[in-house]
Amino acid sequence: MLLKNPYPICEFDTSREALIRPEGFLEELSPLPPRCVITFFRRELQQLVEERQLPVIGQLHSEVLDIPIYQYRRKDGEDICITMAFLTAPGAACTIEELHAMGCRGFVICGAAGALQGGSSLGEIILPTAAVRDEGTSYHYLPPSREVACHPGAVEHLAAGLARLGIPYATGKTWTTDAIYRETPHLVEARRQEGCLTVEMEAAAFFAVSQYHRIPLAQLLYAGDDVSGETWDSRSWNSQKSIRANLLSTAIQLTEGFPIKQEGESTCLTK
Repeated sequence: MLLKNPYPICEFDTSREALIRPEGFLEELSPLPPRCVITFFRRELQQLVEERQLPVIGQLHSEVLDIPIYQYRRKDGEDICITMAFLTAPGAACTIEELHAMGCRGFVICGAAGALQGGSSLGEIILPTAAVRDEGTSYHYLPPSREVACHPGAVEHLAAGLARLGIPYATGKTWTTDAIYRETPHLVEARRQEGCLTVEMEAAAFFAVSQYHRIPLAQLLYAGDDVSGETWDSRSWNSQKSIRANLLSTAIQLTEGFPIKQEGESTCLTK
């Protein structure tokens, strides 16, 4: 049923039928491992691929580029897959849809975000618990609301894992926007006042698709550039090789025991 609204972004169709499904774009492949790490750290992933000689077991295709999906065997012998996501909220949604169709049932995502709160140190780890939905994609998966929550069991697992590893982190909301060049001082202040720690372009879509398909998913962000002041400070956020490599390594470690969706169940919080 289509819930009408004067504004198209706020219309929501409760039907789960869709004319286009991800299976229509996929190659005939063996199912991927159920646990998956998605990273936005291209150079650090490439270094890991070269060091570990990771095999390619699939591809995410688009008109402008193809993204390899790699197999990684953890020290305990479990195979997981590692790949990157297409950028922005629509790309994030397509990434989860297609990986889910290929067999992935739980996702740990690592990336960077702009710091909204003054005093946030470069490299600080943030575990988002919810995202402010200032983008468009999430509204095609969930009815309109101001925020979308991250999967609680997945957040709990990552929080426990970070504590076990002795890695300090902060929890809170993130602001997902579609317009990197429209992060205005007024909007930054408004999002800061409602408790957002970071700003990025994918989390709300990740969380919405996770809820729609009932897939455990959580995200680790590091505080990169600083948008909390009167002027933007890049802090060379995208050249922090050690921070990015360490966060990717942490995400891989935290897939151990990560909850996965079980067929026939809404969400499984067991190993």
